[in-house]
Amino acid sequence: MLYIKLHNMLDNIKRLFKDQSYYTAKKLHDYLHDYKYEIDNTTFNDLLLSDFDEKFNHTITSCGDEVFYHWLHSVKDSESIKTLQNDLKCIEQNKDIDIVTRVFSKVGKQRRGNIISDIWEGFTIKSKVIDNFYVLLSINILISVLISIINIKYILLSIIFFCFFNFVIYLFTNVKISRVSGSINYILMLCSALKKIERKTKLQLSIEIPKYKKFNSLEKYIVFFKDGIGGPESGDPVSLFVDYLRLFLCFEIYAFKRTSAFVIKNLEEIHKIIYFVGYLDCLINSKEIMDEYQTAYSQIDSQKGICFDGMIHPLLPNSVSQTKDIRRGLIITGLNMSGKTTFMKSLAINQLLATSFGFCFSKTFHTNVLNIISSFRINDDMLHGKSRYYAEAYRLLEINNQIKTTNTLCLVDEILSGTNSDDRIYGATIILRNFSANTNSIVVAATHDNKIAESLSGILSAVYFDGEINGDQIDFDYVIKDGIVSKRNGLLILKLIGLKIIEEIV
Repeated sequence: MLYIKLHNMLDNIKRLFKDQSYYTAKKLHDYLHDYKYEIDNTTFNDLLLSDFDEKFNHTITSCGDEVFYHWLHSVKDSESIKTLQNDLKCIEQNKDIDIVTRVFSKVGKQRRGNIISDIWEGFTIKSKVIDNFYVLLSINILISVLISIINIKYILLSIIFFCFFNFVIYLFTNVKISRVSGSINYILMLCSALKKIERKTKLQLSIEIPKYKKFNSLEKYIVFFKDGIGGPESGDPVSLFVDYLRLFLCFEIYAFKRTSAFVIKNLEEIHKIIYFVGYLDCLINSKEIMDEYQTAYSQIDSQKGICFDGMIHPLLPNSVSQTKDIRRGLIITGLNMSGKTTFMKSLAINQLLATSFGFCFSKTFHTNVLNIISSFRINDDMLHGKSRYYAEAYRLLEINNQIKTTNTLCLVDEILSGTNSDDRIYGATIILRNFSANTNSIVVAATHDNKIAESLSGILSAVYFDGEINGDQIDFDYVIKDGIVSKRNGLLILKLIGLKIIEEIV
């Protein structure tokens, strides 16, 4: 009972010493540079990749989460894609994958701390008390000894002073140390998982299992970290004893400093452990996606163009499949809501999957390694005094700068929609013509202005989406067709939603 009361008192006291230092959670993607191109935030949002993550990321470990996020933000080179595909095929053919899944399930997601922010660059704790611990401990010992030397009767007082001094050190450091202790425990869980995988399976991937055995020496220190003991409600005598050692003899900070030195010395191997587990976890996740959905391995070609058969959008449950051979880019026209934007997003997300995950949602998908950049949802920035047109123009400038230096899949929806018709037609024609000057890039643009499509017909292939207008109803087939659309439905849509002024016009 006294033990529980002591812990409750400590919790209240430690709130006063709460770590107020700036703490930014970093991602594994921030540190890896094993890719050819990076997906920028605007394109990431345009393609609804957060929704893709939510639907298809069923990785089991926190490392798997990190690698999955990394793949969604990057495009690999052709050799890396082939290597990934070979590893994925190995996973498909290996009968021991169920064992790996069970092992990872016992590890699960990290509950305390952030393994990347806490450990990837070594411990991120900044504390003068921790840095000068041995000096403070020496001062404490010296004062305690002097007290006992003054008078032998004061020996009990010297012991009390010694313990109290250490207790104050504990209060200043425990909050900071407990922040990273969960990550140290998680590393040990990963090492234990790798041990079981190496012993019970015969995996042969492109990357070897890291040297996890050297981390066995950490176990003798981790018991002194906060979540290395049973806690006040456990009723465990060993936990009680360990807690008193941490509180009054500074065993926690001593163990932390030894652990910190070990981590810094073995950072490279820690990186390998985190990435290997995440990589294997993502391979298993990809296998499960391919088993459940209509997918195919992407074929990476050196020639320009994207050719696909039966391509669907992974986020749409009833997505209509598309088949097309794109060699010189597309200018898309079509009725409102007929599928122009959906097609463009489907193409872009499958291009990303093909060159990052190694598979796509299609029967076949032939492509080259391309950077991906888009301009879909452009809004004004009222706080910074930027109109919608200005914001779109700035985005087009970013695309122009990128497409000059990299082979790119460029997607632009309703280009220059924020300005008048004459400026839009003239400006859009010039801009898309300039974008297409990079012969190794592919430009796909959608517009409601047939004049823009007509002016670019010699540079981009004209395609369209339409539907059948039957009275007050529109039936869309969502299938891409060659040519320029000849129908309009803008006014009809206004009528269908109940605008009475439109009823008089239509």
